[in-house]
Amino acid sequence: MPKTSPLTFHSISLVAPLMLILYLCIGFVPNWQAVDKIAPQWLIMSGLNLLSLLYFITNRKTLNTTLTLSLKATLTLTYIGFILWAMGSILYAINPTEVLVNISRQLNVFIMYLSMGILLFSMKNKAQFLSLLITAILGIEIYAVFNDALEMINTTGSIQPGTLKGVTANRNITAFSLAIKIPFVLFLIHLIKRVWIKITLTVIVAMTLIGLSMIQSRASFIAVGFTVVAYVAMHVFLYLRENKKITQLLQIGYVVVPLILAILINKMVLSDKGADAISRAATISVSTNDGSVNQRLRYYEDVLTHLSSNPIFGVGLGNWKLKSIDYDSKDISGYVVPYHAHSDFIQLGAELGIVGFVLYLGIFLWAIYYVYILLRYSDLGLNEKVFLFLLLTALGVYSVDANLNFPIARPQVLVVWTLIMALITVYYQNIRNQTLKIKPSKQINTAFLAVAILLVLPSIYVSNKVYESLKGQMYLLQDFNSNQYNLPLNQVDNVVPDIPNITVTTIPINSVKARYYVNAKKYDKAMALVEKGTKANPYLFYSELLKSQIFQAQGKMDSAKVYARKAFFGLPNNALHSSHYINLINQTRDKEALEEVFELLTAKNDFASWKNYLIVARAIGTDRDSVLISRAEKAVEVFPGNTEIKSLATLIKLGQQRINQASIFSNSGLQYFNAGDYKNAATQFTLALENNPYEYSYFENAATSNYLIGNVEAAISQIDQVINNMNPNNGKCEFIKAIIFIRMGDPIGACPFLEVAIDKGYAQAQVSFDQYCKIN
Repeated sequence: MPKTSPLTFHSISLVAPLMLILYLCIGFVPNWQAVDKIAPQWLIMSGLNLLSLLYFITNRKTLNTTLTLSLKATLTLTYIGFILWAMGSILYAINPTEVLVNISRQLNVFIMYLSMGILLFSMKNKAQFLSLLITAILGIEIYAVFNDALEMINTTGSIQPGTLKGVTANRNITAFSLAIKIPFVLFLIHLIKRVWIKITLTVIVAMTLIGLSMIQSRASFIAVGFTVVAYVAMHVFLYLRENKKITQLLQIGYVVVPLILAILINKMVLSDKGADAISRAATISVSTNDGSVNQRLRYYEDVLTHLSSNPIFGVGLGNWKLKSIDYDSKDISGYVVPYHAHSDFIQLGAELGIVGFVLYLGIFLWAIYYVYILLRYSDLGLNEKVFLFLLLTALGVYSVDANLNFPIARPQVLVVWTLIMALITVYYQNIRNQTLKIKPSKQINTAFLAVAILLVLPSIYVSNKVYESLKGQMYLLQDFNSNQYNLPLNQVDNVVPDIPNITVTTIPINSVKARYYVNAKKYDKAMALVEKGTKANPYLFYSELLKSQIFQAQGKMDSAKVYARKAFFGLPNNALHSSHYINLINQTRDKEALEEVFELLTAKNDFASWKNYLIVARAIGTDRDSVLISRAEKAVEVFPGNTEIKSLATLIKLGQQRINQASIFSNSGLQYFNAGDYKNAATQFTLALENNPYEYSYFENAATSNYLIGNVEAAISQIDQVINNMNPNNGKCEFIKAIIFIRMGDPIGACPFLEVAIDKGYAQAQVSFDQYCKIN
């Protein structure tokens, strides 16, 4: 083994902690004008990896043994197998460019894992140093959460958990970034003996739990529960196996007391400000009545369905977000696609087949195995074993996240995960090397460093392209979402690079560019871009919508309908797709096409879809069509209080001529009524309701006129029709019936109707109620 010079030792003793600090601070990198802050974070990660590799190359003689130990670990070899299998998916991927983007990320995480491991091999007191560092980072993160919460309270008087995100992009990332760091604080509490430091660390745990109670990520509640159980189990085990001192069991208080304190503070202070953690935790279930659970179960079912029919090769790394649209098309609203399966493990199975799934799962299983061997058979000290157990606990927190969310796409959480995996590997390989005396391999080390450099340089290029793209997408998506064209046409082509070729919402970038050329009536250029966009994402059908718009503008209505139909049946719940196709059906008077779309168009009982269908169906159909009348009545049942739907249904059932005639009779009746001729008014209002029996005001006016001329029987019959069958809920019909009862000499019978009228807000009823119903 080569001798280590004092200079080299000094170098690694400075470089290792510095690089680890930089890696762990990646989560603090802001978005730097990108639409998502993960873009600059991936770029920084790749830059740090390059620095690490350059350092390893210049110090390869000193690090010879360390490099070999890191590379020969079974976990590392499994990880390499996963990376190679993922690379191969570019050959069969739906969108190879997405494989390129995502494999560069996976490569960077792998190189970061190896770099951390190499840096950690020679570090003394690494458990204490890293726990202190992570605790300090946790302090900053929790401060950011409390700061956001205080700003919300000062501004609105309440906390909005959904937007409480601290230094990250969303609350789930924040929640698990906090939760995964708790075991490191608990290790410091175990390690450090000074009471005031223990108390300070316990306060940090309590503040973290309070922060999590405000964020209200249910998955993080499960993770915290896992951490508490693991910590309690550890101390019970130590009590039974080590010293059987009651003080050992009292150590449980360092997590139980903060937990109880967090619950009490949340209940007494935060719950009435919109952050009731107990109520939120009570909604944790596997019931399909929960929208979030139902959505995840649907995603899982889609993934497993695909995996069962494509067990060897999936859709390609990073391509599930495209294929998922095909499976979930009937439930997608707008262009909000199931970007992630909310389980990294099964999503990778769908993308890479069973082999990819097993390799990725194997990385975790090897880590668990390593910790088991170290805890059971190694001669490590108690503190190191406690640290390893808490590392395993932190890995459990990550696993909860990985099975319910998608941390594989989040650098902030991945950095801690790679540190955990690197630490476990370092401890295991160090113990293994003590017995096996693994010989360093210059050839393996040189080959790895050469290949790593050859891979990390392109990954920096790709990461930078993605970062530049996400800066440009800020402008493209702002225009797209607001249906505007603020970006000048001469800047459209170069606003983003060619990598990636889809936006962060999976819309083909070339198709987004094409909309500017459609607006400028440069249809040939637009069509060329749309063709490219179709290949980038064949499942979103936005490209087909643009093709239809282009053909419509060119007067090619048959072609326009063909592509509009594809867009509609591809995503039937997309309002843009459905309204465009319905409009073309209306223009071409295509009854068969309208009948074909009915079931899908109205399946989700969307108001605009029902309204558009009824308008077009009436416009191109025949009067008083029985099928259309039945559907109109169904629409009224679905939207019982909607006046637009009621008016459309009435129009369909009666036809415009009868509605117009009823209006004429009603206007005539009002003229007679205002002139005091109640008899003719009653006649005209009766003719009006006979022509349009769906307008409650005709019945009310007829009833009023009949009661004024003494025709009480007719008045009661007409007003009962309103009360029993129409129920306008304005109180007028109940007031009219009460007046009729009073006219009949039955004021007691009028009182219940006057009460109802008052409850419904009909002000005139109060005077009559005071006169006839109040007991003096």
